[in-house]
Order: sequence, then C-alpha cells, then structure tokens
Amino acid sequence: MRRSGTVVAINPNRAMVAIATEDDGFTIIELLSEWNIEVGDFIVWTSGHGLGAEVYENVTKSSRANVYVQNHAVSESNLRQQLLF
Repeated sequence: MRRSGTVVAINPNRAMVAIATEDDGFTIIELLSEWNIEVGDFIVWTSGHGLGAEVYENVTKSSRANVYVQNHAVSESNLRQQLLF
C-alpha cells in the first residue's frame, strides 16, 4: 500500500526524521546514509506500515534512499521522544 507524507521535523544529530501522514499521525525514519532531505519535502513509500529497512522517495528532490523505519502512527505528543531529542 503506497503511503506519503511531508517532512515536519529532523534531528540531525541522530539522523531521525518525522513525516506527517494524512491518515494516522507521524512516521519516524532513521537515515542510513547522507540524503538531501529538508522540512517541507514530500516523501512517498510503497511498503505501507512496513518497519525496518525500506526505500523511501523524496518527490520534492527526485531522490531515493535506503532508510530504517522506526515507527508509524506516532502521535504529536510522542514526537520529540521518538526523534530522540
């Protein structure tokens, strides 16, 4: 199931990224390599609610990267904790 969202927060010290989805809160990913990603970028992925190693696409910058999916359906109240701030 294809899903998408917009990057809303990045913890550069931990390479953690929060993506706001329209259907169930936030998806949290960990960057495994250098990837040009910024707040406001539109991200898509085909693995639905898959966890672990996945390929995500930055539509805004026309790039793809291997990431590690930490969590889905994270509430706003748990966002800072999930990003390890």
